[in-house]
Amino acid sequence: MEWPKLKNIIIIMLSCVNVFLLVLVLHRQQESQRYSESAREDAITVLWNTCRIELDRTLLPEDTELVPMTVERDPALEQRQAAALLGTLTGTPTDSMRYEGVKGSAQFYINGAFSAEFAEGAYPVGEAAPEDFALSLLERLEVEGEVLSAETDAWPRRAVVVLRQSWDGSPIFDCTATLLFQDGELREIQRDVSRRLVGTPQAAAGTDCLDMVTLLLRFADYVKQNSRVCSEITGFTVGYALDAQSEPTQLIPTWYVTTDNGAYYWNAVTGDIRPEQAEG
Repeated sequence: MEWPKLKNIIIIMLSCVNVFLLVLVLHRQQESQRYSESAREDAITVLWNTCRIELDRTLLPEDTELVPMTVERDPALEQRQAAALLGTLTGTPTDSMRYEGVKGSAQFYINGAFSAEFAEGAYPVGEAAPEDFALSLLERLEVEGEVLSAETDAWPRRAVVVLRQSWDGSPIFDCTATLLFQDGELREIQRDVSRRLVGTPQAAAGTDCLDMVTLLLRFADYVKQNSRVCSEITGFTVGYALDAQSEPTQLIPTWYVTTDNGAYYWNAVTGDIRPEQAEG
């Protein structure tokens, strides 16, 4: 047989093999998807049969693609943030990491807690709303975030704005900062309730997240074990929980799950569940 004809036959055979393999892969993907959908439906049924908790299938999110992160303290970032808050720094921080500047003073801690007090006239809000002013302050600190709540009924006499930090578009549930406005200007970032990331998160290798089916079953077991009373799951938000007690600090993929009777944090790595009111 002539080589050109033989070559064409070989090409046709290889093409047929590739088509067969493609069909096989697509079939397996469809089977996997059907199995996943069936498992989710079964988990929703278990939740109802064992706990009488309703969950609208359309609310159930896909499994999270977030991965655990570690955060090392970055002294250079800390100093930039102190200067962004206080203007020109007038003193070298001591071991307690207290910064002094022309606009006031700030205290930073290695676990991410921080606070600040500003001199009168340092931060007049002007025509801006307190929420917008607070977000602009986040930008100065090289921080991505959002307004979590704002109490501005007595504005301009007094307002309180709570910000929450995010990383790559996902909220960090434990990283919030409470800003106090008085007489039309920012006067304080409150201590004990304000926390920041101390550095740039880096992906941690070797840990996978649990799928949503497993987490639903863990929640059903949690409800039975703890006699928690709720009748409906109303929403899911994926983000990170901050573990500042570890070294280095860890960001743990976590689901914030709302119900008709309270909210819960589902640790997507360990499956541990805690009610929102249990936060310390």
